[in-house]
Amino acid sequence: MRHGTSPGTPHANGTSNGFSGPSSNVANGSSASNGTHANGNQSVAAPEPLSSMWHGHDREEVTRILIQGLTDLGYHNSALSLSEESGHQLEGPTVAAFRNSVLQGDWAEAEVLLFGSGSDDTGGVELPGGRAQSPSGISPAANSARRKGLTLKDGADVKEMLFSLREQKYLELLEVALDQKDATLRTPALEVLRCELTPLGQATSRLHAITRAVVFSSSEDLKAQLQWDGAGGASRSRLLSKLSKSISPRVMIPEHRLGSLLTEIKDTWINGCLYHNTADSPSLYVDHVCDPSDVPLAYATELKFHVDEVWFLAWSPDGEWLATSGKDKRVLVYKKKGRTLVLSHTFSDHESGVCYLSWSPDSSKLISCTKEEDSSARVWDINTGDCIMAMNRFAYAVTAAAWAPDGDTIVIGTQDTNEPIGVWSLRTRNKIHTISETDRPLRVYDLALCPDGKRVVVLGETRIIIYELMSKKKLHEWAMDVKLTSLDISRDGTLMLVGMNDSRIQLLDIDTCDVQMTFHGHTQRDFMIRSSFGGAGDGFVISGSEDSRLYIWRTTGQLVASLAGHGAGCVNTAVWNPKYRGLIASASDDKTVRLYVPPMPSSPVSIFELSKWTTDTSPNSSSSSAA
Repeated sequence: MRHGTSPGTPHANGTSNGFSGPSSNVANGSSASNGTHANGNQSVAAPEPLSSMWHGHDREEVTRILIQGLTDLGYHNSALSLSEESGHQLEGPTVAAFRNSVLQGDWAEAEVLLFGSGSDDTGGVELPGGRAQSPSGISPAANSARRKGLTLKDGADVKEMLFSLREQKYLELLEVALDQKDATLRTPALEVLRCELTPLGQATSRLHAITRAVVFSSSEDLKAQLQWDGAGGASRSRLLSKLSKSISPRVMIPEHRLGSLLTEIKDTWINGCLYHNTADSPSLYVDHVCDPSDVPLAYATELKFHVDEVWFLAWSPDGEWLATSGKDKRVLVYKKKGRTLVLSHTFSDHESGVCYLSWSPDSSKLISCTKEEDSSARVWDINTGDCIMAMNRFAYAVTAAAWAPDGDTIVIGTQDTNEPIGVWSLRTRNKIHTISETDRPLRVYDLALCPDGKRVVVLGETRIIIYELMSKKKLHEWAMDVKLTSLDISRDGTLMLVGMNDSRIQLLDIDTCDVQMTFHGHTQRDFMIRSSFGGAGDGFVISGSEDSRLYIWRTTGQLVASLAGHGAGCVNTAVWNPKYRGLIASASDDKTVRLYVPPMPSSPVSIFELSKWTTDTSPNSSSSSAA
C-alpha cells in the first residue's frame, strides 16, 4: 500500500529495509529537485516512505517473491518494473553467477561461488582439493565478498552438496568420453572420481554405482543405468534445484516460491475439507468448501445374485465393469449399459470359494483366485467369457493376484510356502520365476504391485516385504506386531494402506514403513476385512467392518461416514469406482452387493443416471462359464 500518494502517481522509494531505490519523475515529465515543483516553483510534499510491513508480512520478502512469480509467469518486463520501482532485486549478482555457472557446467566456478575460495576469517569454506582460484570476471573489490561463498541454511551438509556438484561433473566428463569413443578422455573423469568424489566419503552406494559406469560402452547405457538424462537434458536444472534447498532463502529464494505458497494454501483447504471429492483445483478467489452431496453416501440399489457370502469385488480400471465373488464359488461380472447394470457373465468353474479378483490394466481380462481345496487361479477373457489360462498346481489357497502395467506379466500370491509368489506370462502361459524365502517360510495374505510394475509389496502374516519383481531381490522387510489382512498402494506409488486385525488401518510410507496416519472406528478382529484408497486423487480411505457397516475416512484421518444397510455379518470389502467418483460398491456376508451414490448430486458426477439405477438379468444378459 502506498502512503501519501494518489492512485497511479509515481513516487520515490527512498530507502526501504536498506535498499535504495531509483529517483521517480513527477507530473508533466519534469524532475523534482529539493522538494520544489519545476512548473511554477510550487512546493510538493515528499512521499512518505513505505512501511517495512505489508498486511503483517515483510514487504521485502513479498516483493521479491512477486518478482520471482512474475518471472515464472513469463511477465519479465513487469518483474523488471517492480524491481526498479521497489528497489529490491530477486537475487544478487553472486547468486545469478552461481546459477549461470551450474546451468553452463562451469563446475570450478560453481564451487567457488557457492562455498568460497578459502578458509579465511571471513567465513569461507575450504574446498577439498585446495581450490582457491577466484572466478573469472570479478573485480578485486568484489572478490573479498565472493570468497565467503553464499550463505547456507543452518545444518546444510557441505560435503553432500559437494558430492552432488562433483557427481554431475564426473558424469558429464564420462558422457563426453563415451560419445567420442575415446578412452583417453576418460582420464579427467577418473581423476574427478578418485581425487574429488571418493575423499568426500559420501553416498557410498551411489559412489559404487557411478564407479561402475566407467565400464559402460555408450552414453545411452550411462543414462539408462544411472537414470540420468545427460548434460543436454534437465540434469543441471535438477542439480540447481537440489542445491538451492541448502542455500539460505534470504540469499536465494526457493524456486517457484509463489506457486509453492499457493499450492500449500490449496492443500490446506483440501486437507481440511471433509467432503473433497473432485480433481479440480480450488479457485483462489474464495475460500474452498465442498458439499456432502459430492460424496456417495446414499444407498442406490442392491445386487442379489449371489447365493452365499460375498467376499470380494473389484471395479475394472475403466470403471465400466464390476466383478464380484464369494463363498458360492462363482464370479459374477456386471456391465454398465446406459442406466442399467447388466449381469454379463457368471464364471462357475471353481470348486471352492473365490476370495480374490484382479482386473488387467486394459479392463479386458480378470483373474480369480480360490481357497482350498481348489487352490487355483484362472484368467478370464471378459469379451468372450472364456477361461484363457489356469494355474492350479498349488497346495494351499491362492490369496492374491496383480497385473504388471504391460498387461502380460501376472503375479500370484499363495499360502503355499513352496510357491508363495509366482510371476507368470499370459502370452506364453508359463511361469517366469518364483519368489520365496529360504530362512523363514512365507505365506502370502495379500500383495500389490507398485504403479511402475518394478516392485511387489507382499503381506505375510505379520510382516511386510518388498521385492524387485524381476530380479527377486529383497529391498525391505518390516516386522509388525499384529496380523495383517489387506494391502493397497496409492496411485503415485509412495504410500501403502495396510489393514490389521486389531481394528486399525495404517497409512505407511512405502520406502520407510513410517506411519503417516492411523484410521480407527471400524471393527476387524476375526475375519478378512479389506480396505482401499478411493475418491478423487485417492483422497479417501474406505473399508468394510465386522459390525455390518462400511466406513469412509479422509486420508487426513477424519471419519466421513459410517454407513449401515447391510444385513447381519461382515461387510467384507468396499471399493470406490476408479472412474466415476460418485459410486461405491460394498460386499457382505448377507449375500448382497450394495451400491452407494451422492445423496443429491449438485452436478453430474458420472455418465450414470445414479438415482435411477437398476439391475437386469433378462435373457439379453449372457450367463457363461468356461469350457
